Amino acid sequence: MRPFLFLLTAMIATSQTPIFIPPVTYSTNGSSVTGPSTYFNVAADFNGDGRPDLVAPDNRVFNNSNGFTVVFSTPTGYSAPTFFGTGAYTANVAAADFNNDGRADIVASGTATTVLLSNGNGTFSAPLPVAMPFNFAYTAGANVTAADLNKDGFQDILVPGVTGLAVALGNGNGTFRPATLFPTSLQSAWVTTGDVNNDGNLDALVTISSTSPANVFLGNGDGTFQPYLLTTPLAFGAQLVDLNNDGKLDIIHQTAQPRQDGSNFAISIALGLGDGNFQGYSNYVFAVQFRDIIVADFNNDGRPEVASFLNTTGKLTVFNNNNGVLGPVLFEAPVANGPFSLLATDVDANGSKDLVISSYSEFNVFRNPRGNPPLIAQLTLNPPSIIGGAAATTATISLGNAATTPVTVSLNSSDPVAFFPGGNTVTIPAGVATMSFNIATSAVAAPTSANISATLAGVAQTARFDVVPGFVLNGFTVNPGSQYGGLAATATVTLNSPAASATTVTLTSGNPAIVAVPAFVNVPAGATSASFPITLAPVAANTAVNLSASLDGITQVATITVLRAADSLTITKALYTAKVFQIKIEANGTNPAATVTAYNANTGALLGTLSGNNGKYTGTFTANMGAAPRVTLKSSLGGTTTAAAEVK
Repeated sequence: MRPFLFLLTAMIATSQTPIFIPPVTYSTNGSSVTGPSTYFNVAADFNGDGRPDLVAPDNRVFNNSNGFTVVFSTPTGYSAPTFFGTGAYTANVAAADFNNDGRADIVASGTATTVLLSNGNGTFSAPLPVAMPFNFAYTAGANVTAADLNKDGFQDILVPGVTGLAVALGNGNGTFRPATLFPTSLQSAWVTTGDVNNDGNLDALVTISSTSPANVFLGNGDGTFQPYLLTTPLAFGAQLVDLNNDGKLDIIHQTAQPRQDGSNFAISIALGLGDGNFQGYSNYVFAVQFRDIIVADFNNDGRPEVASFLNTTGKLTVFNNNNGVLGPVLFEAPVANGPFSLLATDVDANGSKDLVISSYSEFNVFRNPRGNPPLIAQLTLNPPSIIGGAAATTATISLGNAATTPVTVSLNSSDPVAFFPGGNTVTIPAGVATMSFNIATSAVAAPTSANISATLAGVAQTARFDVVPGFVLNGFTVNPGSQYGGLAATATVTLNSPAASATTVTLTSGNPAIVAVPAFVNVPAGATSASFPITLAPVAANTAVNLSASLDGITQVATITVLRAADSLTITKALYTAKVFQIKIEANGTNPAATVTAYNANTGALLGTLSGNNGKYTGTFTANMGAAPRVTLKSSLGGTTTAAAEVK
């Protein structure tokens, strides 16, 4: 089948429940930059607390040599890094129970292969050597894998090397038979196991190089393999997983696929045929560099998703998997300090896969809210701001999924101004994924913020809650306080404190024929005032008009005096040249100190200000005056007149 190329675009699929909650960050350097800096790639429970510990071998640890580093799980997170020596450079490690005591042990591989048995208390036995074939040589950076190849219930070890694949069968007590070498087409670099031909026996998929065909070793079920088959090339870190739910294992790995725009980073998928062979690759090409991919069912839909870190965007990204076809993006979150390594593990042992992403100096744990017990995925407040002492607000807890048994959530407020009338806990019944509760408040003299938190299974979600003083209408002004009729003024309503939400103030005029106001004005949430224009009609005598603004039973009054005009205007010429949209105006005024402004009487649009000299005014303006042009002149002293224009 021909390979396909896809340019993977960052489409975001909306989901009511996020795949991960905000991460917790742990330092691997401690207080000094000279401390161990780790990239974790193995997870297993070594200290017997039921939660996975994290391991990084030499080639993923700086400032350590000849061993591996572990951060142990604790009731509140993870410990500081602890180093364990193996006596030889350690390229990679794997975890499995090699002595059948119910505890995970470590196999370390590099310039030597050794097993360290767990004591169950955060310590390990001295390294036990595993005998490799005399002609076996370690391949730089190669991994080590544990699996029960001969179905005896004991874990065996597979190590790729320069001369082939070494397999050491376990005795079930932490010791191993001398390893057998299975030749590969070229030096082997990476091995992963799975039943690729569906015969019930574990097989081995061995990387040779990113450009050479991989070797497929079909297992005989007794710890031996048939001669290798050649299949499509694959790179370090290849994983065997059923991506399209057809019961056949597929290959997924990161690779390089050059494109004309210079980008060459891809996630490559080869679907399995179920007989040890695979289809050609579908390559999902990125225009940005990325590091590491990890495959796991993060959203509990029965299908694995694909997670990666995109270096250029600086974001942890999870792609949907639709039966072996990637996209769109289900989740993304920025992660600082250039993360390099991804690891999927159930950090809290609740049955849902979490993500650990490691950088040089720290690692971030993204916890998955799904599981049993679930975690709190979201905490929302409606409304998020309220007048102190007023009606209660509603908070809603959303779990990652419905719990199988009732769960009790602890509530906390960082300030006693916000409290919980129903008590400091809320119980969510079995089968329910969301639950609401009330938050009551006390009156405040100044705006106050409280952090509301809800905690379940040691994980808290927090939302900010603003409590504001009760606001009332305490001011109403008009500027200017007196104005000539025909001109305009501005009115402003004022509250004593910021509005908790958009607030409508009702307006009335004592004489709407002279002073026109809108029916209401809105004060935006968080604002203390709002302004609006008022329109004044010409009057024969100075007239005072009262304006009223009302809110919640409180009325404020402002007065404006509408002034009789102190001059008069006469239009002596108004000539409109339609072809060039030009109007020429000449007028006389009775007060030479006045400023005269011209308007299109049909639309109210401003034409401009006329030039004045000793009571004579002229002006030429460009405007589309329409078929029946009319001009209105307004004086700064109140005079006004309107006349039709002659059309030329």
